[in-house]
Amino acid sequence: MGFMKDFEDVMAAVSFAEAGEFDTAREMLGEGSPVTDKILDVRRGAVLSLDDLTSMAITFAEAGEHEKALEILTEAEQLLQRLKSNSMKKLSPARRKLMGT
Repeated sequence: MGFMKDFEDVMAAVSFAEAGEFDTAREMLGEGSPVTDKILDVRRGAVLSLDDLTSMAITFAEAGEHEKALEILTEAEQLLQRLKSNSMKKLSPARRKLMGT
């Protein structure tokens, strides 16, 4: 199937979780389910912002998929560290010294 169909399936699972239908969302996001595979495909095919990653982690946590939520939050933390590192590289040496780094 195409990317848009995969994305729609993922968003359906998100909608169930947001509506408090955690069992349904958990069922859709269960290990090895087509939706879980599609979520991974969507994540690989898109550049996600910190907000996107945080929202995904919350959705997984609400659906009882705590390990997946932690994995996504770890990815968000790594992204934040890369952004911080890139920002620091752009600062002049004098500015970095003032900031204590």
